[in-house]
Amino acid sequence: MTAPTHRKGLAAGVLALLRPPNVFTAVADSFAGLILARQAGPASDDPGLWCIAASACLYLGGIALNDYFDREVDAVERPERPIPSGTVPPIVAAGLGAALLAAGIAFAGRAGTPAIMVAAVLALAILVYDGVLKGTAAGFLNMGVCRGLNFCMPMSLAPRSVPTSFVFAPVLLTAYISVLTYLSREEVGGNTLERARRGVTALAVVALIMAVAIAPWPAAPVGWAFLAVLVARGGMLFAPLWTEPGGPATGHAIGGGILLIPLFDATFVAAAAHVSWAFAVASLMLPATALRRMYSPT
Repeated sequence: MTAPTHRKGLAAGVLALLRPPNVFTAVADSFAGLILARQAGPASDDPGLWCIAASACLYLGGIALNDYFDREVDAVERPERPIPSGTVPPIVAAGLGAALLAAGIAFAGRAGTPAIMVAAVLALAILVYDGVLKGTAAGFLNMGVCRGLNFCMPMSLAPRSVPTSFVFAPVLLTAYISVLTYLSREEVGGNTLERARRGVTALAVVALIMAVAIAPWPAAPVGWAFLAVLVARGGMLFAPLWTEPGGPATGHAIGGGILLIPLFDATFVAAAAHVSWAFAVASLMLPATALRRMYSPT
């Protein structure tokens, strides 16, 4: 009974390590990017669909390596996490992370040469963030760039057919994730009031720029409707940090902010006049939210 029990414990630990809710947010990025690239919903034989599998693998690989590099800090701040708790050996986390990054690049290769080039740069950016830049000013931007590259991966397959204004989608996603990462740095102990207000203000600026950026898009009013829902939910999550930036409030806001990413992506899809597909992208919030009850997204 010992071996099966150990394997069951390891499997559960690996699932906790990979934080399953978050992978749906990564898939939303590439799904939205593919819709914007094709300016329609992807066909079942579209090679760009491989980018979605690539996004999932690259994200999960980055998460595993994140915890591998953070294992000493987590032993102090989050001893319940899989590696410091002993559920997942460090070598398993490192090997799994490396294998998933390699799989992500391989899947991107099935989509086309431009996608594999973006995936390779994304994998490198993930490694640089996890191993070198985390916690630095450059690290916040690096994390945002990772998400922007994820969105761009399928868009790279059709550079000539994508309207120039659509570049605001990955750029603003980069900005949003950069601010989230900035706030999440003090997730355990809590942000200072000044730091929290700086982050909340930056998020409001991102929302304002989004409203202006999508104004010339084909279905701007629909995009604004999605944006209104996004801002309303974001306000509920982040407004409390203006007066109470402690650890629990910050953790709640960051976790919710991560799960808002599909709605963030869907706003651009809706503004591009692909409303049914926008709802499909936004619906990725549902499994992410459901899994949050079992696994922490942060």
